[in-house]
Amino acid sequence: MNIRRPSDIRKKQNKRDSKKKYIIAGGSAVFLLLVVGSVFGIRQTSLFRIDSVFVEGIPEAYGVQVRRDLESFSRDHSLVFRFLGSGNMIAWDGTPSAFLDANPQFRDVRILKDYMRKSVTIIVDGREKFGVWCHDPARSTLMPIEEGAASTTTNNEEYEEEEPDDTCYWFDRDGVLFARAPQVKSELFNRVYDSTGRSIGLREKILPDRLFVNLAKIFKLMEMAQINTKTVFVRDLALEEVDTDSVSDPRIIFSLRNDPLFALSAIDALKQSGEWSGLHYANFTVENRASYK
Repeated sequence: MNIRRPSDIRKKQNKRDSKKKYIIAGGSAVFLLLVVGSVFGIRQTSLFRIDSVFVEGIPEAYGVQVRRDLESFSRDHSLVFRFLGSGNMIAWDGTPSAFLDANPQFRDVRILKDYMRKSVTIIVDGREKFGVWCHDPARSTLMPIEEGAASTTTNNEEYEEEEPDDTCYWFDRDGVLFARAPQVKSELFNRVYDSTGRSIGLREKILPDRLFVNLAKIFKLMEMAQINTKTVFVRDLALEEVDTDSVSDPRIIFSLRNDPLFALSAIDALKQSGEWSGLHYANFTVENRASYK
């Protein structure tokens, strides 16, 4: 009778286990070599080579800078892009969400790849500067331009421009903050001075949509009525009101809950009667009603 000793059984099991390990290790090595070979093949082949890159949606000069910024960002944040390089089609991310998060001045950035034409098209949807929002009410007083001060001319008007300020930001036509803004010493731009103490970050809205739509109309109304200011003040958000402060016009109070355009006819009537210049304030917070003193 042939009886196997436990030691012999254990040796055979160890032998089988070692053989499995060698097979697994060999298979893994072959797979790794195939992956590395494929990656290097993708890098070297002309199949994914890019012959041209286009930028659409913004001026050409600015597009060149956006392309450079996108390439630099991708190189720093993507191992695939860093390895394959900007000249390889696969390296480009079709929806660069990380780049978009880091650059709130863009609404959207998309990348279209055309493998047949060997081209990449970067489509940029930028944000338009509609106004400046500041949360420092101490800067609400306009300062005259001193002789010899640096200025920029736009539409034949001058304004003094400082370095971007930590308290002021550009907002677009949707009320979204997207970039730091300078202190502009002029009425060229719509401005909102907010003394509510709120902390608002980039990509956030300065007001809820239902209120901002009327704020935009207030700016339009002041332009149509030739009010000598483009600046409004938000002092208490619970009131849902804004007011103005002008050297040559009375203080005007608007409600953000209502469409303000009804006030245009009242302002015109007061101007024609000669009463406007002598008013202390004009209140248009109640729809279709004007009160003044």
